[in-house]
Amino acid sequence: MSDLNSEGLSERERACVAHLEEARRQGVSFSRYCREKELSMNRWTWIKRTMVRKGVIGGGRRAGGSKRTGFVPVRVAPAAAASTTVCRIRHPSGWTIECASYPATSWMSALMSGEAA
Repeated sequence: MSDLNSEGLSERERACVAHLEEARRQGVSFSRYCREKELSMNRWTWIKRTMVRKGVIGGGRRAGGSKRTGFVPVRVAPAAAASTTVCRIRHPSGWTIECASYPATSWMSALMSGEAA
């Protein structure tokens, strides 16, 4: 951050850069630095975030944080055949039987006559 060109920065942005550099020099997180110096974390984080969005400073985390990796391999497989209902039998009492294919005629006959078990 020390090679940052301070031209075009507001007074608050220059102060934020100074705080960020001091936190880095002390080897502490910016939030810890703000707590120790009794600075308004919300105010300085907002200014820092604004500068990151403008591209004035980088928004990366400290070393030891999550590291970016390459692409994650993804395998696309054909969708499994959806189970569709071909035959639906509804009884006046409320029960329903759904079949993915037409049942055997003998079974349907026994069901309708009340003989099926």
